[in-house]
Amino acid sequence: MFTRKRSFLAILLVIVFLVTSVALAVDYKYVGSKKSKKYHLPTCRSAQKIKPDNLVTFKSAQEAKAAGYVPCKVCKPPIQD
Repeated sequence: MFTRKRSFLAILLVIVFLVTSVALAVDYKYVGSKKSKKYHLPTCRSAQKIKPDNLVTFKSAQEAKAAGYVPCKVCKPPIQD
Protein backbone atom coordinates (compact mmCIF):
# COMPACT_ATOMS: atom_id res chain seq x y z
CA MET A 1 0.00 0.00 0.00
CA PHE A 2 1.43 3.36 -1.03
CA THR A 3 1.37 6.25 1.33
CA ARG A 4 1.04 9.77 0.02
CA LYS A 5 4.74 10.39 0.58
CA ARG A 6 5.75 7.27 -1.39
CA SER A 7 3.33 8.14 -4.19
CA PHE A 8 4.75 11.65 -4.41
CA LEU A 9 8.33 10.30 -4.49
CA ALA A 10 7.43 7.79 -7.22
CA ILE A 11 5.84 10.52 -9.37
CA LEU A 12 8.81 12.81 -8.78
CA LEU A 13 11.22 10.06 -9.83
CA VAL A 14 9.29 9.47 -13.07
CA ILE A 15 9.32 13.20 -13.85
CA VAL A 16 13.09 13.43 -13.23
CA PHE A 17 13.63 10.39 -15.47
CA LEU A 18 11.58 11.92 -18.31
CA VAL A 19 13.21 15.33 -18.04
CA THR A 20 16.68 13.75 -18.09
CA SER A 21 15.79 11.68 -21.14
CA VAL A 22 14.48 14.71 -23.02
CA ALA A 23 17.48 16.85 -22.07
CA LEU A 24 19.90 14.23 -23.35
CA ALA A 25 17.91 13.71 -26.53
CA VAL A 26 17.97 17.43 -27.34
CA ASP A 27 21.74 17.92 -27.00
CA TYR A 28 23.00 14.56 -28.21
CA LYS A 29 21.66 11.76 -30.35
CA TYR A 30 23.49 8.92 -28.58
CA VAL A 31 25.08 8.15 -25.24
CA GLY A 32 27.60 5.64 -24.00
CA SER A 33 29.54 4.76 -20.90
CA LYS A 34 33.26 5.06 -20.26
CA LYS A 35 33.05 1.54 -18.82
CA SER A 36 31.42 -0.03 -21.87
CA LYS A 37 31.93 0.18 -25.61
CA LYS A 38 28.24 0.32 -26.57
CA TYR A 39 26.30 3.39 -27.64
CA HIS A 40 22.60 3.81 -26.93
CA LEU A 41 19.60 5.96 -27.69
CA PRO A 42 19.15 8.29 -24.68
CA THR A 43 15.80 6.64 -23.92
CA CYS A 44 17.27 3.11 -23.73
CA ARG A 45 16.82 1.39 -20.39
CA SER A 46 20.53 0.51 -20.43
CA ALA A 47 21.46 4.16 -21.03
CA GLN A 48 19.36 5.25 -18.05
CA LYS A 49 21.59 3.14 -15.78
CA ILE A 50 24.79 4.98 -16.78
CA LYS A 51 26.19 7.05 -13.93
CA PRO A 52 26.74 10.73 -14.78
CA ASP A 53 30.49 10.40 -14.14
CA ASN A 54 30.73 7.69 -16.81
CA LEU A 55 28.42 9.30 -19.39
CA VAL A 56 29.85 9.89 -22.88
CA THR A 57 27.77 11.67 -25.54
CA PHE A 58 27.84 11.48 -29.32
CA LYS A 59 26.24 13.69 -31.94
CA SER A 60 26.22 10.94 -34.57
CA ALA A 61 26.58 7.21 -34.99
CA GLN A 62 29.76 7.84 -36.98
CA GLU A 63 31.23 9.72 -34.01
CA ALA A 64 30.39 6.82 -31.69
CA LYS A 65 31.88 4.29 -34.12
CA ALA A 66 35.04 6.40 -34.52
CA ALA A 67 35.44 6.33 -30.73
CA GLY A 68 35.30 2.52 -30.81
CA TYR A 69 31.69 2.06 -29.68
CA VAL A 70 29.23 -0.45 -31.14
CA PRO A 71 25.39 -0.24 -31.24
CA CYS A 72 23.40 -1.50 -28.25
CA LYS A 73 21.50 -4.74 -28.89
CA VAL A 74 18.56 -3.58 -26.75
CA CYS A 75 17.63 -0.22 -28.31
CA LYS A 76 19.34 -0.88 -31.69
CA PRO A 77 20.51 2.64 -32.61
CA PRO A 78 21.36 3.12 -36.28
CA ILE A 79 24.84 2.35 -37.57
CA GLN A 80 24.78 5.48 -39.75
CA ASP A 81 22.80 8.72 -39.49
